[in-house]
Amino acid sequence: MPLHERRPLAGSAWTVLGLLVLVLAACHSEPGGGGTDGGGEDAGRPFTAVTRDARLLQVDESQTFLLSVREDGTYAQSLPAGEPVRIADVVEAAYGASDGSAAVMWSAAVGGLRKVWLWRPGASGLIPLTSSARGGVLHDRALSYVAFLEEGENGVTSVRIARMASCAPGACVPSTPVQVQGSDARLWNGGGTLLFVEGMRATLIDAASDTATALGTLPATPVLSPGGTRYGWAEDNHVVLFDTATGALLWDHVWRNDELYSGWLPTNTPMMLDEVNVLVNTQGAQRGAPPGVPLGHSLYKCTSSGCTEAVSQNECWPERVSGQPAIYCREELCPFVRCDLVNSYRNSAANWLFEAGEDGTWLGPVFSQGFLDAARLKPQSGTGFIVEWAYNNATSKLLLQGPQPTQPFLFTPEPKRLLYRQAVQRADGTPVDHLWTWDRRQVVDLGWVEGTPADSGIMRDHPPALYLDVARPRPDGTPSNSIIRVPL
Repeated sequence: MPLHERRPLAGSAWTVLGLLVLVLAACHSEPGGGGTDGGGEDAGRPFTAVTRDARLLQVDESQTFLLSVREDGTYAQSLPAGEPVRIADVVEAAYGASDGSAAVMWSAAVGGLRKVWLWRPGASGLIPLTSSARGGVLHDRALSYVAFLEEGENGVTSVRIARMASCAPGACVPSTPVQVQGSDARLWNGGGTLLFVEGMRATLIDAASDTATALGTLPATPVLSPGGTRYGWAEDNHVVLFDTATGALLWDHVWRNDELYSGWLPTNTPMMLDEVNVLVNTQGAQRGAPPGVPLGHSLYKCTSSGCTEAVSQNECWPERVSGQPAIYCREELCPFVRCDLVNSYRNSAANWLFEAGEDGTWLGPVFSQGFLDAARLKPQSGTGFIVEWAYNNATSKLLLQGPQPTQPFLFTPEPKRLLYRQAVQRADGTPVDHLWTWDRRQVVDLGWVEGTPADSGIMRDHPPALYLDVARPRPDGTPSNSIIRVPL
Protein backbone atom coordinates (compact mmCIF):
# COMPACT_ATOMS: atom_id res chain seq x y z
CA MET A 1 0.00 0.00 0.00
CA PRO A 2 1.46 3.40 -0.88
CA LEU A 3 2.58 5.63 1.94
CA HIS A 4 0.81 8.94 2.25
CA GLU A 5 1.97 12.08 3.98
CA ARG A 6 -0.08 12.75 7.11
CA ARG A 7 -1.37 16.32 7.02
CA PRO A 8 -2.77 17.11 10.47
CA LEU A 9 -5.55 19.61 11.01
CA ALA A 10 -5.40 21.71 14.13
CA GLY A 11 -8.25 22.59 16.49
CA SER A 12 -11.47 23.74 14.88
CA ALA A 13 -9.99 23.24 11.43
CA TRP A 14 -11.06 19.63 11.89
CA THR A 15 -14.58 20.79 11.17
CA VAL A 16 -13.53 20.47 7.54
CA LEU A 17 -14.22 16.82 8.10
CA GLY A 18 -17.59 17.71 9.52
CA LEU A 19 -18.42 19.51 6.30
CA LEU A 20 -17.81 16.44 4.21
CA VAL A 21 -18.58 16.71 0.54
CA LEU A 22 -20.70 13.97 -0.98
CA VAL A 23 -19.25 13.75 -4.46
CA LEU A 24 -21.85 11.90 -6.48
CA ALA A 25 -21.02 9.66 -9.40
CA ALA A 26 -22.44 10.69 -12.77
CA CYS A 27 -24.88 7.79 -12.72
CA HIS A 28 -26.31 8.67 -9.32
CA SER A 29 -27.80 11.55 -7.43
CA GLU A 30 -29.20 11.78 -3.94
CA PRO A 31 -30.14 14.57 -1.54
CA GLY A 32 -28.21 15.54 1.53
CA GLY A 33 -24.92 17.18 2.26
CA GLY A 34 -22.97 15.42 5.03
CA GLY A 35 -22.16 16.95 8.35
CA THR A 36 -21.08 15.15 11.52
CA ASP A 37 -23.51 14.14 14.21
CA GLY A 38 -22.69 13.16 17.74
CA GLY A 39 -22.35 9.42 18.21
CA GLY A 40 -24.35 9.21 21.43
CA GLU A 41 -22.66 9.13 24.80
CA ASP A 42 -19.43 7.81 23.28
CA ALA A 43 -18.95 10.68 20.81
CA GLY A 44 -15.80 12.67 21.57
CA ARG A 45 -14.73 10.37 24.38
CA PRO A 46 -12.84 7.06 24.50
CA PHE A 47 -14.68 3.77 24.24
CA THR A 48 -14.85 2.00 27.57
CA ALA A 49 -13.01 -1.31 27.80
CA VAL A 50 -15.27 -4.29 28.39
CA THR A 51 -12.29 -6.13 29.83
CA ARG A 52 -8.55 -5.48 30.07
CA ASP A 53 -5.41 -7.56 29.63
CA ALA A 54 -7.34 -10.04 27.50
CA ARG A 55 -7.82 -11.08 23.89
CA LEU A 56 -11.28 -11.41 22.35
CA LEU A 57 -12.43 -14.98 21.84
CA GLN A 58 -16.21 -14.96 21.33
CA VAL A 59 -19.40 -13.01 21.95
CA ASP A 60 -22.68 -14.85 21.56
CA GLU A 61 -25.20 -13.46 19.08
CA SER A 62 -27.53 -12.36 21.90
CA GLN A 63 -24.62 -10.50 23.59
CA THR A 64 -25.27 -12.13 26.92
CA PHE A 65 -21.68 -13.27 27.48
CA LEU A 66 -18.14 -12.59 26.33
CA LEU A 67 -15.29 -15.10 26.28
CA SER A 68 -11.68 -13.93 26.37
CA VAL A 69 -8.20 -15.39 26.71
CA ARG A 70 -5.44 -14.19 29.02
CA GLU A 71 -1.98 -15.51 29.68
CA ASP A 72 -3.25 -17.67 32.53
CA GLY A 73 -6.44 -19.05 30.97
CA THR A 74 -9.87 -18.55 29.42
CA TYR A 75 -12.37 -16.16 31.02
CA ALA A 76 -16.12 -15.65 30.78
CA GLN A 77 -18.16 -12.63 31.77
CA SER A 78 -21.80 -11.75 31.51
CA LEU A 79 -22.74 -8.72 29.44
CA PRO A 80 -23.10 -5.81 29.65
CA ALA A 81 -21.24 -5.30 32.93
CA GLY A 82 -20.22 -8.62 34.49
CA GLU A 83 -16.76 -9.33 35.88
CA PRO A 84 -14.51 -11.84 34.07
CA VAL A 85 -14.26 -15.25 35.75
CA ARG A 86 -11.62 -17.83 34.89
CA ILE A 87 -13.25 -21.01 33.57
CA ALA A 88 -10.42 -22.98 31.92
CA ASP A 89 -6.87 -23.07 30.68
CA VAL A 90 -6.09 -21.29 27.43
CA VAL A 91 -8.26 -22.53 24.54
CA GLU A 92 -7.71 -22.01 20.83
CA ALA A 93 -11.23 -21.09 19.72
CA ALA A 94 -14.86 -21.01 20.80
CA TYR A 95 -18.33 -20.72 19.33
CA GLY A 96 -21.41 -19.44 21.14
CA ALA A 97 -24.98 -20.63 20.60
CA SER A 98 -27.18 -18.09 18.83
CA ASP A 99 -29.51 -17.92 21.86
CA GLY A 100 -26.68 -17.50 24.37
CA SER A 101 -27.41 -20.80 26.12
CA ALA A 102 -24.01 -22.45 25.65
CA ALA A 103 -20.61 -22.37 23.99
CA VAL A 104 -18.25 -25.01 22.67
CA MET A 105 -14.48 -24.56 23.03
CA TRP A 106 -11.49 -26.50 21.85
CA SER A 107 -7.76 -26.55 22.45
CA ALA A 108 -4.94 -26.30 19.97
CA ALA A 109 -4.03 -29.68 18.49
CA VAL A 110 -1.13 -31.52 20.14
CA GLY A 111 0.09 -34.53 18.22
CA GLY A 112 -2.91 -34.11 15.94
CA LEU A 113 -5.40 -34.36 18.82
CA ARG A 114 -7.37 -31.64 20.59
CA LYS A 115 -9.63 -31.36 23.63
CA VAL A 116 -13.24 -30.23 23.31
CA TRP A 117 -15.45 -28.77 26.04
CA LEU A 118 -18.95 -27.46 26.53
CA TRP A 119 -19.67 -24.42 28.70
CA ARG A 120 -22.93 -22.96 29.93
CA PRO A 121 -23.30 -19.36 31.21
CA GLY A 122 -23.07 -19.19 34.97
CA ALA A 123 -20.97 -22.34 35.27
CA SER A 124 -17.56 -22.01 36.90
CA GLY A 125 -15.94 -24.63 34.67
CA LEU A 126 -16.18 -26.58 31.45
CA ILE A 127 -17.86 -29.91 30.67
CA PRO A 128 -15.35 -32.18 28.89
CA LEU A 129 -16.54 -33.81 25.66
CA THR A 130 -13.29 -35.47 24.57
CA SER A 131 -9.53 -35.27 24.94
CA SER A 132 -8.76 -36.94 21.59
CA ALA A 133 -10.64 -35.17 18.80
CA ARG A 134 -8.93 -35.25 15.41
CA GLY A 135 -9.72 -32.61 12.81
CA GLY A 136 -12.39 -29.94 13.01
CA VAL A 137 -15.05 -29.35 15.65
CA LEU A 138 -18.38 -29.18 13.81
CA HIS A 139 -21.69 -27.59 14.83
CA ASP A 140 -24.70 -25.81 13.40
CA ARG A 141 -25.44 -22.11 13.84
CA ALA A 142 -27.75 -22.66 16.82
CA LEU A 143 -25.21 -25.01 18.45
CA SER A 144 -27.88 -27.69 18.78
CA TYR A 145 -25.07 -30.24 18.44
CA VAL A 146 -21.30 -30.60 18.45
CA ALA A 147 -19.67 -33.31 16.32
CA PHE A 148 -16.10 -34.50 15.88
CA LEU A 149 -13.97 -37.53 15.04
CA GLU A 150 -12.54 -39.21 18.10
CA GLU A 151 -9.43 -41.37 17.92
CA GLY A 152 -9.62 -44.42 20.16
CA GLU A 153 -7.43 -47.36 21.03
CA ASN A 154 -6.27 -49.96 18.49
CA GLY A 155 -6.86 -47.68 15.51
CA VAL A 156 -10.60 -47.20 16.10
CA THR A 157 -12.14 -43.94 14.84
CA SER A 158 -15.59 -42.87 16.05
CA VAL A 159 -18.04 -40.20 15.00
CA ARG A 160 -19.15 -38.52 18.23
CA ILE A 161 -22.17 -36.21 18.56
CA ALA A 162 -23.10 -34.21 21.67
CA ARG A 163 -26.62 -32.76 21.55
CA MET A 164 -27.12 -29.69 23.70
CA ALA A 165 -30.72 -30.53 24.61
CA SER A 166 -29.64 -33.77 26.29
CA CYS A 167 -26.47 -32.50 27.97
CA ALA A 168 -26.87 -32.42 31.74
CA PRO A 169 -25.58 -29.39 33.69
CA GLY A 170 -22.49 -31.23 34.94
CA ALA A 171 -21.90 -33.84 32.28
CA CYS A 172 -22.46 -34.56 28.61
CA VAL A 173 -21.94 -37.97 27.05
CA PRO A 174 -21.67 -37.85 23.23
CA SER A 175 -23.32 -40.58 21.17
CA THR A 176 -21.46 -42.78 18.67
CA PRO A 177 -23.52 -43.35 15.52
CA VAL A 178 -20.58 -44.68 13.47
CA GLN A 179 -17.35 -46.43 14.40
CA VAL A 180 -14.70 -47.79 12.04
CA GLN A 181 -11.35 -49.53 12.22
CA GLY A 182 -8.75 -47.22 10.69
CA SER A 183 -7.69 -43.60 10.60
CA ASP A 184 -8.46 -42.69 6.96
CA ALA A 185 -11.62 -40.87 8.00
CA ARG A 186 -13.04 -37.42 7.29
CA LEU A 187 -16.11 -35.63 8.59
CA TRP A 188 -18.04 -32.65 7.18
CA ASN A 189 -21.29 -31.01 8.17
CA GLY A 190 -23.97 -28.88 6.59
CA GLY A 191 -26.87 -27.69 8.76
CA GLY A 192 -27.99 -30.70 10.79
CA THR A 193 -26.41 -33.28 8.47
CA LEU A 194 -23.00 -34.93 8.79
CA LEU A 195 -21.10 -36.58 5.95
CA PHE A 196 -18.61 -39.23 7.08
CA VAL A 197 -16.12 -40.72 4.61
CA GLU A 198 -13.73 -43.55 5.46
CA GLY A 199 -11.57 -44.40 2.47
CA MET A 200 -14.18 -44.00 -0.25
CA ARG A 201 -17.10 -45.39 1.81
CA ALA A 202 -19.52 -42.62 2.70
CA THR A 203 -22.28 -42.31 5.29
CA LEU A 204 -24.85 -39.58 5.92
CA ILE A 205 -25.72 -38.97 9.57
CA ASP A 206 -28.65 -36.99 10.94
CA ALA A 207 -27.16 -35.10 13.88
CA ALA A 208 -30.52 -34.86 15.70
CA SER A 209 -31.30 -38.58 15.71
CA ASP A 210 -28.01 -40.43 15.01
CA THR A 211 -29.70 -42.02 11.97
CA ALA A 212 -26.93 -43.23 9.64
CA THR A 213 -27.53 -43.84 5.94
CA ALA A 214 -24.78 -45.77 4.15
CA LEU A 215 -24.04 -44.48 0.65
CA GLY A 216 -21.62 -47.29 -0.16
CA THR A 217 -18.30 -46.93 -1.94
CA LEU A 218 -18.28 -43.78 -4.04
CA PRO A 219 -16.29 -43.20 -7.25
CA ALA A 220 -14.96 -39.83 -5.98
CA THR A 221 -14.78 -37.78 -2.80
CA PRO A 222 -18.22 -36.22 -2.19
CA VAL A 223 -19.18 -32.66 -1.31
CA LEU A 224 -21.97 -31.59 1.06
CA SER A 225 -23.83 -28.29 0.64
CA PRO A 226 -23.60 -25.71 3.47
CA GLY A 227 -27.23 -26.31 4.44
CA GLY A 228 -26.85 -30.07 4.22
CA THR A 229 -29.68 -30.44 1.70
CA ARG A 230 -27.55 -31.71 -1.20
CA TYR A 231 -24.53 -33.93 -1.75
CA GLY A 232 -22.70 -35.04 -4.86
CA TRP A 233 -19.38 -35.58 -6.61
CA ALA A 234 -17.51 -35.11 -9.87
CA GLU A 235 -15.88 -37.94 -11.80
CA ASP A 236 -14.45 -38.31 -15.27
CA ASN A 237 -16.62 -36.06 -17.45
CA HIS A 238 -19.76 -35.60 -15.37
CA VAL A 239 -21.14 -34.22 -12.09
CA VAL A 240 -24.01 -35.66 -10.03
CA LEU A 241 -26.12 -34.14 -7.24
CA PHE A 242 -28.47 -35.93 -4.84
CA ASP A 243 -31.17 -34.86 -2.39
CA THR A 244 -29.93 -35.59 1.13
CA ALA A 245 -33.37 -36.22 2.65
CA THR A 246 -34.58 -38.73 0.04
CA GLY A 247 -31.42 -39.93 -1.66
CA ALA A 248 -33.00 -39.14 -5.04
CA LEU A 249 -30.75 -38.16 -7.94
CA LEU A 250 -31.46 -34.52 -8.75
CA TRP A 251 -29.31 -34.26 -11.86
CA ASP A 252 -26.38 -35.81 -13.71
CA HIS A 253 -24.62 -33.45 -16.14
CA VAL A 254 -21.66 -33.81 -18.46
CA TRP A 255 -19.31 -30.90 -17.87
CA ARG A 256 -16.52 -31.68 -20.36
CA ASN A 257 -16.42 -30.23 -23.83
CA ASP A 258 -14.47 -32.94 -25.69
CA GLU A 259 -13.84 -30.69 -28.66
CA LEU A 260 -11.94 -28.18 -26.52
CA TYR A 261 -10.94 -30.20 -23.45
CA SER A 262 -10.54 -33.78 -24.58
CA GLY A 263 -9.34 -35.97 -21.73
CA TRP A 264 -9.57 -33.29 -19.06
CA LEU A 265 -10.49 -34.44 -15.53
CA PRO A 266 -11.65 -32.91 -12.23
CA THR A 267 -8.67 -32.00 -10.06
CA ASN A 268 -10.19 -32.26 -6.59
CA THR A 269 -13.43 -32.36 -4.61
CA PRO A 270 -16.08 -29.97 -6.00
CA MET A 271 -17.00 -26.85 -4.07
CA MET A 272 -20.53 -26.04 -2.88
CA LEU A 273 -20.80 -22.63 -1.23
CA ASP A 274 -24.61 -22.56 -1.47
CA GLU A 275 -27.44 -25.05 -2.11
CA VAL A 276 -27.53 -24.56 -5.90
CA ASN A 277 -24.11 -24.31 -7.52
CA VAL A 278 -21.51 -27.06 -7.81
CA LEU A 279 -18.08 -25.66 -8.78
CA VAL A 280 -15.55 -28.05 -10.32
CA ASN A 281 -11.86 -27.38 -10.96
CA THR A 282 -10.66 -29.26 -14.04
CA GLN A 283 -7.31 -29.75 -15.73
CA GLY A 284 -5.77 -31.27 -18.81
CA ALA A 285 -3.56 -30.67 -21.81
CA GLN A 286 -4.36 -27.57 -23.82
CA ARG A 287 -5.52 -28.40 -27.34
CA GLY A 288 -2.58 -28.25 -29.72
CA ALA A 289 -0.07 -27.55 -26.95
CA PRO A 290 3.42 -28.99 -27.61
CA PRO A 291 4.98 -31.45 -25.13
CA GLY A 292 6.25 -29.86 -21.95
CA VAL A 293 3.64 -27.12 -21.74
CA PRO A 294 2.04 -27.13 -18.26
CA LEU A 295 -1.49 -28.48 -17.95
CA GLY A 296 -4.31 -26.00 -18.27
CA HIS A 297 -7.11 -25.39 -15.77
CA SER A 298 -10.72 -24.22 -15.94
CA LEU A 299 -13.57 -23.88 -13.45
CA TYR A 300 -17.00 -25.25 -14.33
CA LYS A 301 -20.27 -24.28 -12.69
CA CYS A 302 -23.03 -26.91 -12.65
CA THR A 303 -26.68 -26.36 -11.69
CA SER A 304 -29.96 -28.12 -12.46
CA SER A 305 -29.88 -26.59 -15.96
CA GLY A 306 -26.44 -27.94 -16.88
CA CYS A 307 -22.73 -27.13 -16.70
CA THR A 308 -20.95 -24.10 -18.12
CA GLU A 309 -17.33 -22.98 -18.09
CA ALA A 310 -17.40 -20.21 -15.48
CA VAL A 311 -13.73 -19.22 -15.50
CA SER A 312 -11.27 -20.32 -18.16
CA GLN A 313 -7.51 -20.65 -17.64
CA ASN A 314 -7.97 -20.39 -13.87
CA GLU A 315 -7.75 -22.63 -10.83
CA CYS A 316 -9.91 -21.62 -7.86
CA TRP A 317 -10.02 -22.19 -4.10
CA PRO A 318 -12.58 -21.50 -1.36
CA GLU A 319 -12.06 -18.17 0.41
CA ARG A 320 -13.99 -15.82 2.65
CA VAL A 321 -14.60 -12.22 1.64
CA SER A 322 -16.08 -9.87 4.25
CA GLY A 323 -16.95 -12.98 6.26
CA GLN A 324 -18.88 -14.61 3.41
CA PRO A 325 -18.16 -17.73 1.32
CA ALA A 326 -16.37 -16.91 -1.92
CA ILE A 327 -13.63 -18.26 -4.18
CA TYR A 328 -10.23 -16.97 -5.24
CA CYS A 329 -9.25 -17.74 -8.84
CA ARG A 330 -5.64 -17.64 -10.02
CA GLU A 331 -5.05 -17.21 -13.72
CA GLU A 332 -2.66 -19.51 -15.59
CA LEU A 333 0.81 -18.24 -16.36
CA CYS A 334 0.70 -16.41 -19.66
CA PRO A 335 1.97 -18.59 -22.55
CA PHE A 336 2.42 -15.58 -24.85
CA VAL A 337 4.92 -12.75 -25.09
CA ARG A 338 2.57 -10.25 -23.49
CA CYS A 339 -0.75 -10.54 -21.68
CA ASP A 340 -2.42 -9.27 -18.53
CA LEU A 341 -2.80 -11.66 -15.62
CA VAL A 342 -5.96 -11.04 -13.62
CA ASN A 343 -6.53 -12.98 -10.41
CA SER A 344 -10.05 -12.54 -9.12
CA TYR A 345 -12.44 -13.09 -6.25
CA ARG A 346 -15.89 -14.48 -7.06
CA ASN A 347 -19.07 -15.36 -5.20
CA SER A 348 -20.66 -18.77 -4.63
CA ALA A 349 -21.94 -18.82 -8.22
CA ALA A 350 -18.47 -17.94 -9.59
CA ASN A 351 -19.69 -14.46 -10.53
CA TRP A 352 -17.12 -11.66 -10.49
CA LEU A 353 -16.61 -9.68 -7.27
CA PHE A 354 -13.29 -7.87 -7.75
CA GLU A 355 -9.76 -8.14 -9.08
CA ALA A 356 -7.12 -9.19 -6.57
CA GLY A 357 -4.83 -6.27 -5.75
CA GLU A 358 -6.79 -3.84 -7.88
CA ASP A 359 -4.88 -0.65 -8.71
CA GLY A 360 -5.80 2.53 -6.88
CA THR A 361 -7.58 0.86 -3.96
CA TRP A 362 -5.89 1.49 -0.62
CA LEU A 363 -8.54 -0.15 1.58
CA GLY A 364 -11.08 -2.72 0.48
CA PRO A 365 -13.08 -3.56 -1.31
CA VAL A 366 -15.33 -4.65 1.54
CA PHE A 367 -18.83 -5.96 1.05
CA SER A 368 -22.18 -5.96 2.83
CA GLN A 369 -24.12 -9.18 3.35
CA GLY A 370 -25.03 -10.83 0.08
CA PHE A 371 -22.35 -8.76 -1.70
CA LEU A 372 -25.01 -6.14 -2.46
CA ASP A 373 -22.78 -3.17 -1.55
CA ALA A 374 -19.05 -2.63 -2.02
CA ALA A 375 -16.81 0.06 -0.53
CA ARG A 376 -13.27 1.16 -1.41
CA LEU A 377 -10.87 3.83 -0.17
CA LYS A 378 -8.85 5.56 -2.88
CA PRO A 379 -6.38 8.47 -2.84
CA GLN A 380 -7.63 11.75 -4.26
CA SER A 381 -4.78 13.75 -5.76
CA GLY A 382 -4.27 16.97 -3.84
CA THR A 383 -7.53 16.78 -1.88
CA GLY A 384 -7.28 13.81 0.46
CA PHE A 385 -9.10 10.51 0.07
CA ILE A 386 -12.25 9.25 -1.59
CA VAL A 387 -14.53 6.54 -0.19
CA GLU A 388 -16.58 4.91 -2.94
CA TRP A 389 -19.78 3.06 -2.02
CA ALA A 390 -21.23 1.07 -4.93
CA TYR A 391 -24.81 -0.21 -4.69
CA ASN A 392 -27.75 -0.91 -7.01
CA ASN A 393 -25.70 0.00 -10.11
CA ALA A 394 -24.94 3.42 -8.57
CA THR A 395 -22.02 4.90 -6.66
CA SER A 396 -21.79 7.51 -3.90
CA LYS A 397 -18.47 9.12 -3.02
CA LEU A 398 -17.24 10.70 0.19
CA LEU A 399 -14.31 13.15 0.21
CA LEU A 400 -12.18 12.91 3.36
CA GLN A 401 -9.49 15.44 4.29
CA GLY A 402 -6.78 14.82 6.85
CA PRO A 403 -4.80 11.66 7.68
CA GLN A 404 -5.34 8.50 5.71
CA PRO A 405 -8.29 6.43 6.99
CA THR A 406 -7.33 2.95 8.16
CA GLN A 407 -8.86 -0.31 9.28
CA PRO A 408 -11.26 -1.33 10.65
CA PHE A 409 -13.02 -0.60 7.36
CA LEU A 410 -16.27 -2.54 7.10
CA PHE A 411 -20.04 -2.47 6.78
CA THR A 412 -22.27 -2.54 9.84
CA PRO A 413 -25.52 -4.53 10.11
CA GLU A 414 -28.80 -2.81 9.30
CA PRO A 415 -29.20 0.07 9.20
CA LYS A 416 -26.29 -0.28 6.80
CA ARG A 417 -23.36 2.07 7.31
CA LEU A 418 -19.67 2.04 6.47
CA LEU A 419 -17.36 2.12 9.49
CA TYR A 420 -13.78 3.38 9.22
CA ARG A 421 -10.98 4.75 11.39
CA GLN A 422 -9.41 8.19 10.90
CA ALA A 423 -7.26 10.23 13.24
CA VAL A 424 -8.23 13.62 14.65
CA GLN A 425 -5.49 16.00 15.75
CA ARG A 426 -6.10 17.70 19.07
CA ALA A 427 -5.19 21.31 19.77
CA ASP A 428 -1.95 20.15 21.42
CA GLY A 429 -0.96 18.29 18.25
CA THR A 430 -1.69 14.82 19.57
CA PRO A 431 -3.37 12.58 16.96
CA VAL A 432 -6.25 10.46 18.27
CA ASP A 433 -7.91 7.67 16.32
CA HIS A 434 -11.67 8.04 15.96
CA LEU A 435 -14.18 5.56 14.58
CA TRP A 436 -16.71 6.99 12.13
CA THR A 437 -19.71 5.76 10.21
CA TRP A 438 -21.14 6.99 6.91
CA ASP A 439 -24.60 6.08 5.60
CA ARG A 440 -24.20 7.93 2.24
CA ARG A 441 -25.87 11.03 3.73
CA GLN A 442 -24.05 11.93 6.93
CA VAL A 443 -20.92 11.10 8.86
CA VAL A 444 -21.13 10.24 12.56
CA ASP A 445 -18.26 10.38 15.05
CA LEU A 446 -18.68 7.28 17.25
CA GLY A 447 -15.84 8.14 19.63
CA TRP A 448 -12.11 7.75 19.97
CA VAL A 449 -9.94 4.72 20.60
CA GLU A 450 -7.23 4.61 23.25
CA GLY A 451 -4.68 2.43 21.46
CA THR A 452 -4.53 0.62 18.14
CA PRO A 453 -7.66 -1.36 17.27
CA ALA A 454 -7.55 -4.66 15.41
CA ASP A 455 -8.45 -4.64 11.72
CA SER A 456 -11.63 -6.60 12.43
CA GLY A 457 -13.58 -7.94 15.37
CA ILE A 458 -16.93 -9.54 16.14
CA MET A 459 -20.02 -7.77 14.79
CA ARG A 460 -23.37 -8.30 16.48
CA ASP A 461 -26.69 -6.75 15.47
CA HIS A 462 -29.14 -7.11 18.39
CA PRO A 463 -28.38 -4.31 19.22
CA PRO A 464 -25.75 -3.35 16.61
CA ALA A 465 -22.28 -3.39 18.17
CA LEU A 466 -18.69 -4.16 17.25
CA TYR A 467 -16.33 -5.86 19.71
CA LEU A 468 -12.66 -5.09 19.05
CA ASP A 469 -9.25 -5.93 20.45
CA VAL A 470 -7.24 -2.79 21.15
CA ALA A 471 -3.47 -2.86 21.76
CA ARG A 472 -1.71 -0.22 23.81
CA PRO A 473 1.49 -0.13 25.88
CA ARG A 474 1.43 -0.17 29.66
CA PRO A 475 3.23 2.62 31.55
CA ASP A 476 6.33 0.39 31.72
CA GLY A 477 6.28 -0.10 27.94
CA THR A 478 5.13 -3.71 27.92
CA PRO A 479 2.28 -4.51 25.52
CA SER A 480 -1.27 -4.88 26.74
CA ASN A 481 -4.56 -5.73 25.06
CA SER A 482 -8.09 -4.63 25.94
CA ILE A 483 -11.50 -5.39 24.44
CA ILE A 484 -13.86 -2.53 23.64
CA ARG A 485 -17.50 -2.48 22.61
CA VAL A 486 -18.41 0.03 19.91
CA PRO A 487 -22.15 0.80 19.91
CA LEU A 488 -23.45 1.20 16.39
